[in-house]
This record gives sequence, structure tokens and C-alpha cells, in this order.
Amino acid sequence: MSEQSPVEKIKIASNGLRGTLKESLSDSYTGAVREDDTNLIKFHGMYQQDDRDRREERSAKKLEWLYSFMLRLRLPGGFLKPEQWVAMHHVAGEHTTGTIKITTRQTVQLHGILKSHIKPTMQSFNLAGLDSIATCGDVNRNVCCTSNPGESPVHDEVFQFAAKISEMAKPKTQAWYEIWIDKEKIGEKTEEDPLYKDRYLPRKLKIGIAVPLIMM
Repeated sequence: MSEQSPVEKIKIASNGLRGTLKESLSDSYTGAVREDDTNLIKFHGMYQQDDRDRREERSAKKLEWLYSFMLRLRLPGGFLKPEQWVAMHHVAGEHTTGTIKITTRQTVQLHGILKSHIKPTMQSFNLAGLDSIATCGDVNRNVCCTSNPGESPVHDEVFQFAAKISEMAKPKTQAWYEIWIDKEKIGEKTEEDPLYKDRYLPRKLKIGIAVPLIMM
């Protein structure tokens, strides 16, 4: 049996991706999360970043770097309802740099979210029927397929298939809902995940579904 990597040890000891995220969020003395939690927040759809252009200036003044977070949504096939797009615009304007980045993996990213704004951002998305579960980290990422399920019955069938794969490959832990949406935890036992176990994947996995083009 190979020796566990430092990240594997963090995942195994994370209590279903919960780690010390609640404690990190309540620590108002820093704009960052705890070191181990920087790995765990990826499974919640985020990366911790900082303003690189100001690192030298901040360090010279013995100030903490300017930390913020990037959030990525889980959107199988890149599908968004009109009201969800509007809600995302409101969230971007209120809690981020105001810029919505559309990615090549059929999802969107919001940048510049301060630690104190993460929870309100997640809760706003949850109200709109959106989430960021497993969009980063050592799991299956956003499932890609045709971006227009209304194109034809076949396109719709492929889109529904992508949505099912996305749901099936989500981690079974309820940590996202407990930490960001304040959902009450049921029992003390960590949820069993037959797909990911407690180590999750060695690295990320990406799935794409294509509709074959038939040349006449």
C-alpha cells in the first residue's frame, strides 16, 4: 500500500469535507481560511486567491495579503434558467468584483469574494436553485454536453443524461448544506460515499458527452 500524500490525509481526516471550515469562517482576524481548509474548500467549489500585484507592498508593511475567493457553479451542460441568470447578476454585483466569467467547461466563475461574503453568496445561489458542490477538488467536475437541450429530442436526451451523471457523481456528504446553508446535521456519523470513499479521487475527473455529427 502506497504512503498517503499530505492532501489524502487532509481528506480522510476532514469528517466528510467539513474540516474546520466553520471555525475558519468565524475567524475575523484573517481574510484567509486555515491551511488544511484551503484544500477542502475546493470540494465546495472555491479556490482561495490573493491580489498578487499587492503582495510585495503588503509584505513590506507586515500586513496580511489581500485574500479573496473564486467561486465556480455546478451547471451540467451549462444550462441556466433566465431567472437564475438574473439572480447570478445580482449576486455578482453585491458580493464579487461584478464580473461573471464564462468558462470553457460550460460553467461560470465569480471572483473577488471576501471571506465574510462567501456564506451570503452561497445562500443566494441556493435560493435560486444553484450550488457549487464538487466544481473543484479531486472529484468529477462539471459535466459538459450540448448547451441547448431544446435543439432536438436527441440533444435533450443527452442533456438529461449529463444532469444524471452530475448528480450521481456528487459527493454524498451534506457538508456544503451544513456549512453554507445552515442545514442541521442529522447524527454524528459521517455519510458513507460508495463512489469516493473517504479519500475521494487522486485528482480531478472531467466528463463530456457529444452528439455525433452525421454527414450526409
